[in-house]
Amino acid sequence: MKLILVLIISLALNGCFANQPAPKPLSVSPTGVTVEGVPVGGLTSDQLQVALTELAQRKNTFPQNAAFDLEGRVVPEKVGQMLDIQATADLVNAALPHSETPAIYQQISPAITGGTLAAAKRIGGYETPIIDNHPDRVKNIALTASLLNNTIIDHGQEFSFNALTGEPTVERGFRRAGVLKNGQKVQDIGGGMCQVSSTIYNAALEAGLKVTERHPHSQPVSYVPEGRDATTFTDKDLRFMNSTRQSLILRVFIAGKTVKADIWSLPQ
Repeated sequence: MKLILVLIISLALNGCFANQPAPKPLSVSPTGVTVEGVPVGGLTSDQLQVALTELAQRKNTFPQNAAFDLEGRVVPEKVGQMLDIQATADLVNAALPHSETPAIYQQISPAITGGTLAAAKRIGGYETPIIDNHPDRVKNIALTASLLNNTIIDHGQEFSFNALTGEPTVERGFRRAGVLKNGQKVQDIGGGMCQVSSTIYNAALEAGLKVTERHPHSQPVSYVPEGRDATTFTDKDLRFMNSTRQSLILRVFIAGKTVKADIWSLPQ
């Protein structure tokens, strides 16, 4: 027993128990390596992850759907990209010193392509003449059309004019123009919006969609037959349901002196 105690004391005095094992050297990327001009050489794994994450924030792009422009023409889609951080890090760690390593991106396809729109079926449409073509009123019509153009209405979803256009304000670009209030024509912010809502209302009727909310003007308007108008205001909305089996997309635009609204059924 005394012999064992002596051995333990001797080992302790020699530092066998006191000294901690030497830390393993950190794994670092090869010296002088760059990725798209970003220095990533000599970095630890954690540092490399941070550098590549910052690169991804600058280089990642969202896909853009094919869409209708404000003249009714199709604008092609744009494919997005996302940096594959781990795959790029693996390339960096396997690279030769002082070399340029490519970044690895994953392509992200948009949900709607030009082919999708080409295969879409027009199920309803309507157009109304711009009789009052005062510049401020036309500006309001064009702005409203741009807010509604390319709206997608999924199967079972309800369309809401007010939810999509929001409150008309000067800050948002709306101007004062003629509106009907209590049977009188007055100047107010957003005059002309109701021509767009009336045009879309008739397109929805032509498409056979179920209208869930619609309000007539206080007196007939000149751009649609009597009883086919749809006024909108803070407490008055135009709503209809997509009761079809496919998603729908709206095309709303001005063609010359005409407001046009089409409803297209997208292929599955």
